[in-house]
Amino acid sequence: MWHFIGTVLVIFSLVSTSLAQTGSFESRLAEQLGLCTNNRTAGNDYVYPCSQCTLQFVSLSPGQQPDQLFLMEARSPDNCGSGGCTGTVYRKQGKSYIAQTNFFGYFDRVIARSGNTPPDIVYIHSETMKHDFTGDGAKDRASLKIKYRWNTQRQAFEVADILAIETAGRKIDPGAFRQLLLQEYRQGSPWVY
Repeated sequence: MWHFIGTVLVIFSLVSTSLAQTGSFESRLAEQLGLCTNNRTAGNDYVYPCSQCTLQFVSLSPGQQPDQLFLMEARSPDNCGSGGCTGTVYRKQGKSYIAQTNFFGYFDRVIARSGNTPPDIVYIHSETMKHDFTGDGAKDRASLKIKYRWNTQRQAFEVADILAIETAGRKIDPGAFRQLLLQEYRQGSPWVY
């Protein structure tokens, strides 16, 4: 129990530290990743200015430098649409960063795991009418809260669990749909690329 609490505090500390900064670290990193620009010059007209983005940096590398494995989300017209924003997990390789996994939706939170294991990521996704969650014979628009877990062999986050389903303001027990949805989304999630 104390180990779990310690891990949560370490992750919270890393996230808090990164968010408490004035934005210069996140802004420079987002620019290096090509998510926005700090330099509005001729030829950069099509890249959104970092100063007008909401940047979210979440370290996923407990026990290491915060930027070894992390999620970066730049909320801007370049990176967002009607169903959410793109968040990308990057891994540091030398002096550059490699995109490992892209999510489309709304970042919710991380869930700590023991040791130096990357935490799970929770994303909220919008599903257009594909399943009948209410049992009325019609397919429903729904909001799904999905947990992703790091797969070391594949170097990617993969669907681990369905935490919640909501449609038309009504919470639906995910238990009845869990196996069906896990099988479907593990074969090809519409929100992970």
